[in-house]
Amino acid sequence: MDRTADKLLTKVAEFVKDQLKNRLSQKMYFHNLEHTLLVVEGAQVIARHTGLSKDDTLIVILSSFLHDLGYTEKYVGHEQASAAIAVEFLLENGFDESRIELVRGCIMATRFPQYPKNELEMVICDADFYHFSLKEYQHYAARLKAEWEENLGLVYTDLAWDKLNLEMLSRHEYFTGYGKNILQQMKVFNIQSLIDRIG
Repeated sequence: MDRTADKLLTKVAEFVKDQLKNRLSQKMYFHNLEHTLLVVEGAQVIARHTGLSKDDTLIVILSSFLHDLGYTEKYVGHEQASAAIAVEFLLENGFDESRIELVRGCIMATRFPQYPKNELEMVICDADFYHFSLKEYQHYAARLKAEWEENLGLVYTDLAWDKLNLEMLSRHEYFTGYGKNILQQMKVFNIQSLIDRIG
């Protein structure tokens, strides 16, 4: 990536860290800086294996950094708020409007259920569920359970939560080739461990 892109990525990383550190509720046990950085990591890995151009990779990395900032304003409907924050930040930093629209599209594509309309949106959608494929999946699932209890008043027994997660992971499909071929195989281990836990 060129120097301008590197500068912008440094700026966005600092901006996001500052916003999440100072404006995010302490009760966000899952959707926090750690999750954002994990999505960025996933986007980098998937973009590389998908063969995205430098320009397209920049779009998905920026989108990944900015996609959950709306949680600083509201829980339900946070994607719309995230997109608005992203547009304002990128305009202030001289990013051109056509590419800002691509970032906006990527952020909105992370709404569940996901319906990505192009390759860039597919990459960020897969990156947002990158943790489904990781060995630490149960750790992230437990954090989300606690977050839903605190923020949405949704309380599950451990068994009910495992069943919900099993259904989620079983129904979920990755969109990119890398997601379908590599991440899906890794996700199968987490599906099996949930089946074993449920008994």
